[in-house]
Amino acid sequence: MNMTFKEINFDPKVQQALETLGFAEPTEIQKRAIPVLLEKRGQDFHGQAQTGTGKTLAFGLPLVHRIDVNNKATQALVVAPTRELAVQICESITPFARAMGISMKAIYGGASMEEQIRALKKGVQIVVGTPGRVNDHLRRGVMKRDQLETLVLDEADIMLDMGFKEEVEEIIKFSRKEREIWLFSATVKPGIRAIMNDHMKNTTSVSVSKQQVSTSAVKQYYCIVPSKARLSALCRFIETAPEFYGFIFCQTKLLTAEVADALRRRSYHVGCLHGDMSQDQRNAVIKKFKNREYSVVVATDVAARGLDIQDLTHVINFSLPEDHESYVHRTGRTGRAGKDGIAITFINKHDVRTLSMIQRKFHITVEPIVVPSREDIIAKRMGQASDYLTQFIAAAQTSTHPSVARLVEQFNETQLHTLVTRFIQEKFLDSVDKEDESVFTSSSSSAGASNSDRQEIMFAVGTDDGLDRDEIVEFLVTTASLDKEKLQKIRVLNRRTFIEVAPDMAAAIVEATRGASLAGRPLRAQFVEDTQMRDSRGGGFGGRRSHGGGGRRSSGGGRRSFGGGRNESRRGSGSFGGNGGGRKPEFRKDAQRSDFSWRG
Repeated sequence: MNMTFKEINFDPKVQQALETLGFAEPTEIQKRAIPVLLEKRGQDFHGQAQTGTGKTLAFGLPLVHRIDVNNKATQALVVAPTRELAVQICESITPFARAMGISMKAIYGGASMEEQIRALKKGVQIVVGTPGRVNDHLRRGVMKRDQLETLVLDEADIMLDMGFKEEVEEIIKFSRKEREIWLFSATVKPGIRAIMNDHMKNTTSVSVSKQQVSTSAVKQYYCIVPSKARLSALCRFIETAPEFYGFIFCQTKLLTAEVADALRRRSYHVGCLHGDMSQDQRNAVIKKFKNREYSVVVATDVAARGLDIQDLTHVINFSLPEDHESYVHRTGRTGRAGKDGIAITFINKHDVRTLSMIQRKFHITVEPIVVPSREDIIAKRMGQASDYLTQFIAAAQTSTHPSVARLVEQFNETQLHTLVTRFIQEKFLDSVDKEDESVFTSSSSSAGASNSDRQEIMFAVGTDDGLDRDEIVEFLVTTASLDKEKLQKIRVLNRRTFIEVAPDMAAAIVEATRGASLAGRPLRAQFVEDTQMRDSRGGGFGGRRSHGGGGRRSSGGGRRSFGGGRNESRRGSGSFGGNGGGRKPEFRKDAQRSDFSWRG
């Protein structure tokens, strides 16, 4: 039987506010966190849950019960990574704080410092703020710590990723030793563990599993699209959707701005969010998006962090995120509140293995989808043309100026037919993109049963280590729990072994054998890609390039960085790198920046 909010021992005023706002059943993180935070005093808390799981009320509802309404001093401080999230937290908790007679205020950069100082001096019982602005007030002595009982760090892993480690440390050290820390994060990275080990005690931890985060309300798809064709593919998906209202996620600020500009040139109502924008600019974009003046917003992950936009129909990833957790954050923005949503990710064929890892890690299914054809777009536009003409004819039943009637009488039926035909062509069809269909179909078909759907792996062991084919097969069957019959294409050389399997199986093998050894030697499993001729005597094979475990470096994992830092071929992470084989680059690297930009 599902738990309801009525079963939780809230103050009657809070219960009434919940009913008024239509809250009936708590989310999973709320079920597990609220009872602990309500009942256990003098203990710290860590809640691990993804974006969109209801974390704000998970700490917000217990927090209002901790406040002494007769004491006007600051008793709780909530720290969030972005201005938008700080405002969102304040807006979400305010109805319950108001019901209890508690004062709240959001403080963040870009807003009036003087107004914030006046409010803090007057007395704010719950302060919600960003790390930088909170520290500004601490250094000025405006915010007092003597009665601070609870410190909440929301999206703490994101704060650390954004470079706020020192600010967070300052805030923690500023707070009283007797205070409680409630820490919420989507991941438990080393920085989070350091905070827990160094500053938290008697910590109760709860975690919402990845299976619970992944919602069946989101239909998830991937589409193999070449870099140069992604704008056209994006436009086709937007146009053929019955009603598109969503985010387009890009990896860099520069790419975000360029994609937004390209969409504007194609007459889409689009906004843009990235870290170089002022707060006023961001607020204007968010307001227009919420009011549906924009149907599309192109954004970076960080810029969109903390935004709670209702009823999004789509999320489109212009490229596969580098961080697996980011994929969940992005796709989780649609399909909320029991409504359906669609998430589409553009990838290249080398991303298939990474996508397979994401599916296994989060227990989700991401299905292939084909880019809509020109005929699909034309069919939709003809429907729009029919509706337009029907409405136009209905409106024409009203009185017409005599001069218009005289003008029409000058043309015969054939000429009028030609006129209407030309009007429809110019208004509805001339702007349909003329991208060569083969650029989509050839890429999509590469995900099929062709040779492109095979992935080769290289191991750093061979006959010189006293191994033969059967021994290697037996090791893989045992270690990676594989079907022996699917391990057919194996070549054992002196110092290297090459195995060709399906991409998802390749990813499973690399994951299962990471850090393993055979015949006393580390395996160092590496993906092999047809990108560049190499000297076979140097350890390569057949002119292939190998990426250690997906091209990232990890401690003790045998995964190797390849190609020299951020200038490497970034096949596993995006749409704009890796122009091997002597092909003309479709993207350029800005001379003043480390991010890549897409040529519109």
